[in-house]
Amino acid sequence: MFNLSVVNIIPDTHKDAVNQIAELYGCGENNLSVKLIDSKGAIYWGCHSWWKPDDYAIFSDDELRQQVVPTELQPSLEFLYERLVLDGNAQENWQAALAELGLSPVEIPE
Repeated sequence: MFNLSVVNIIPDTHKDAVNQIAELYGCGENNLSVKLIDSKGAIYWGCHSWWKPDDYAIFSDDELRQQVVPTELQPSLEFLYERLVLDGNAQENWQAALAELGLSPVEIPE
């Protein structure tokens, strides 16, 4: 059952590396697609996804990650913010993550 709400946020400088990692895990490209900004103007990128708890445990295991993630991409994972809520509300999890980090979505002009 996909009941683990996961919010991922990364500074702009590590976005491409973390998107490459997501692609290596078969999650597709450009997963971190929500542009965010802090009060000082720094840019971040985020996303929300649903996971099965057992699958997430495998994904987050350091030893197993080293088998999938190339050495040159691994340092970016140190900057990855993850907020997990089991059986949680995705919107509440997302809003709580933004509040914790002091981030806001970047409004795209129409």
